[in-house]
Amino acid sequence: MNRQIIISVIVLSVAFSAGFAGPAEISQPGVGLTIYDDNFAVVRDARQVQFKKGCNTIKFADVADAIDLTSVNFRPIGAPEAVSILEQGYEYDLAGLASLLSRYIDKDITVTIKGSGADISREITGQLLAADGRDLILKSGTNNIEILKQESIENILLKEVPDDLAVKPTLLWLAEAKQDCSHLCQASYITERVGWDVDYLVVLNSDGTQVDVTGWVTIDNKSGTTYKDAAIKLIAGDVRRARKGVPVYREKLRAVAMEAPMAGFEEKAFAEYHLYTLGRTTTINNNQAKRIEFIDPASGVAVKKLYIYDRSRQRDKVQIKIEFENTEENNLGVALAKGKLRLFKKDPADESLEFIGEDRIDHTAKGEKLSLYIGNAFDIAAEYTMLEQEVNRRMRREKHKIELRNRKSQAVEVFVDEKFPPNVNWTIDQATHKYIKRDAHTARFEVKLEADSTALIQYTATQRW
Repeated sequence: MNRQIIISVIVLSVAFSAGFAGPAEISQPGVGLTIYDDNFAVVRDARQVQFKKGCNTIKFADVADAIDLTSVNFRPIGAPEAVSILEQGYEYDLAGLASLLSRYIDKDITVTIKGSGADISREITGQLLAADGRDLILKSGTNNIEILKQESIENILLKEVPDDLAVKPTLLWLAEAKQDCSHLCQASYITERVGWDVDYLVVLNSDGTQVDVTGWVTIDNKSGTTYKDAAIKLIAGDVRRARKGVPVYREKLRAVAMEAPMAGFEEKAFAEYHLYTLGRTTTINNNQAKRIEFIDPASGVAVKKLYIYDRSRQRDKVQIKIEFENTEENNLGVALAKGKLRLFKKDPADESLEFIGEDRIDHTAKGEKLSLYIGNAFDIAAEYTMLEQEVNRRMRREKHKIELRNRKSQAVEVFVDEKFPPNVNWTIDQATHKYIKRDAHTARFEVKLEADSTALIQYTATQRW
């Protein structure tokens, strides 16, 4: 049966009750899937169902195999009074050797035993008394007890698949209808093992003043079913979900697919979050990770490169940071979902893009600044020395020396951040360079170094508590 598939991929966590109905009600047969960033999804599956007057057993096969049964809800759409739901269940004990044999205890089965040497294989028919893994215990027609080891068994013949054994994961309901009728019915439930991630490609120009930005979303589907011709939505935001811990699954992916350059996502504000709607359909197979372009490419985004020495983080390294404004005036100005940003720069020798660092961002609204820590400077060295220290019961005074060495062929500016612990009052008593108080815990010195030069910074700091 061909059914339209509708997928919503959501970048948030949220609490759901069993009666969760999701966004706009489905008006025709189809599936809605809302994926959240912590590896679970809400599924809404609408199908046309025929009812007879009285009690009916309704089965929905082809559902995900990691369902939270407590979240399942079933209702006729548009006519909830026509059908009453009496019971509901989930068939997850699928057809397999152990599940089949467990249903044949005290019943007759036929086992073929492997031959050896000149002996040909032989058959034994008897009552199955026990099935321990693949080792079997049979009571044969002569009332002998046969213990058959796994390695000696060639074939097991069963007469039929038991009625209570499902071939696929199946939801089922006992429903009472007031009359013979046909209704569009919707089942909704939560399933685990569906996830997403966003990554951004940032390309730095030759002089380090501008970047080009593109974004991709990766949907990772291990839910046990395929979503064909899917219409996809993403919502970015942080909504609280109250739940117990869930297991983490790390199966190997079957495939990674790249999407053709077609209609991309359209973004808009939605409630307190942001909604991204894909302008085309796509198919996401089970055990597949698929990448889809997330934002329109942005070119000529102005950036600023900063060199920062913070000895509380790294005693002998100078950090490289890239900062830019997420504004329309800066050729960007889009709501960015949290994810990883990878920075590349073109090698003019062969025009190839070379990776030069990466960082992660949180959800970032339009108009906000992004600051990316991409690595440590190779040609700028830092050497720290404590010259003096005085400590008593309510005070600490220290004299610091930092030598910065610029081995580049051009001048640079380095920011030196001196960090202080919380719950202290601090002052810079003497210093060779001017500083600003950035916040309650940071004094920042601005140091300019000419090409292939050295600068020496000394300062005395007093802390009181």
